[in-house]
Amino acid sequence: MLLAVLCLLAVLSFLIITTAAMSKEHGEMQQARTSMMRARQLAESGIAVAAHPLIKAGDPLLQNHVSGIESYEAKVTTEERLLNLNALLTAEHLPLLERIFMSWGLSLVGAQDIAATFMDWTDADDLKRRPGSAESLDYQHPGLPPNRPFTSLDELNQVARVEELNAAKPDWRTWFILRGNGQLDVNTASAEIIAAVTGATMESAEKLVSTRTGPNGAPLKSLEEAAAILSIAGSDTSLLTLSGPTRHVESIGRAGAAKCSIAVVLDLKGGMPRMLEWREFSVKGNGVP
Repeated sequence: MLLAVLCLLAVLSFLIITTAAMSKEHGEMQQARTSMMRARQLAESGIAVAAHPLIKAGDPLLQNHVSGIESYEAKVTTEERLLNLNALLTAEHLPLLERIFMSWGLSLVGAQDIAATFMDWTDADDLKRRPGSAESLDYQHPGLPPNRPFTSLDELNQVARVEELNAAKPDWRTWFILRGNGQLDVNTASAEIIAAVTGATMESAEKLVSTRTGPNGAPLKSLEEAAAILSIAGSDTSLLTLSGPTRHVESIGRAGAAKCSIAVVLDLKGGMPRMLEWREFSVKGNGVP
């Protein structure tokens, strides 16, 4: 009888301990869910602020410490900080794409052939533009090239001779995007892209970036100012803009240990922002956008 009582007490003790552990775990999970929901709300608050047409990059309203453990931080830039690949694939702009490829170390013939290969991918006919470009007979898979503009940057992996670009510049895809008005925003683009597009030296392009982002920096006020800094005064600046109309926003909300990161693309043409893309993304470390 005593043994039975002791066994019963042992079972009850086990159940009590297990229940307590499960309750603690459930409470922690519930707290984590609540914190994540709050972090998402804060990230969305940052998006809402950044979406206002009057908000500019660097505005103090883009950062808000709600409490000691809650905050959001948003970064505003434009899709025009990168190059709209489809917009470059025209007879008018193809020489620019060739110049960009040459800036990565390709020869003139190699740059011309690969640029023509991109054009063959998107144009409506099945005629090769150059002996070194590619049309349907040069691809192993039927239906390639699709003879339409790129719909995804992942398609770039299927383009003939793409391995030559991979070898010349492994991160070359990060230069391109499929949205934007086709111009390059000199107030948000990197020095490397500005130099390649305008033909300016890297030193001049870095000086321009320093002018707009330095301790006393301010956005460039005119394309003439940009051209003067780049030492390309008198050159065609029709491909440049001071403010791209396609806004790119990254916002990170934090609630305790929880963190939520959201990126959106907004079309600001016409006054009211129009959502083009909404996605969550992961960040490393402190996750400064």
